[in-house]
Amino acid sequence: MSRAVVLLVGVLLVGVSTALGVFVRDEVPALDVRFNAFDPLHTRPLTYVAEWISFVLSPGLATIVLLGVAVRSWLAKDFLLFRIGVLLGLCWCTVLVRYAYRRVRPIDFPKWSYPSGHVTAVTALAFTSVVACAWLARRWVRVVAALAVTAVALTAVSRVVLRMHWFTDTAGAVTAVVGVGLLSGLALGLVGPGVMSNRDRT
Repeated sequence: MSRAVVLLVGVLLVGVSTALGVFVRDEVPALDVRFNAFDPLHTRPLTYVAEWISFVLSPGLATIVLLGVAVRSWLAKDFLLFRIGVLLGLCWCTVLVRYAYRRVRPIDFPKWSYPSGHVTAVTALAFTSVVACAWLARRWVRVVAALAVTAVALTAVSRVVLRMHWFTDTAGAVTAVVGVGLLSGLALGLVGPGVMSNRDRT
């Protein structure tokens, strides 16, 4: 894709996430109501599996990776790893917009609902992993991309199954992270046509 297309897609995704957040802030769409009221989705053993998925694929995992990348880039004085760490951090920061929307969760919980923190963290890690793989191990990009999509999907489903989030919370998280990821990656020189042609990593 050209830089213009990457920019356009990034802006479009951020716009979609923003519009969705405004739309669901004060009312619950019918789609969310249906998912939340579909009792077979919220019974054992699904909730048991969902609890483990939410435990493993969590903001804690993203924290460990971010700290690891930061330390590794500092010790090795590796500017590529530093940029990858910045990309992960910027993608993850999209969760902070929840304080602007202040959407209530499906259950009584002391944190705002939109966007989902778990899905934001895992999507940020997934997006950054694909970008990093494209730079460091291109032959594995398709495998990593498939694993990334699977991880995001499992996380999103687990949060809905546990009634910790509405479905639209998960959709808003994914669109925001990918949109910001494309825009940030473009600015950092990590995403776009020809960005990997120069492999001197400086």
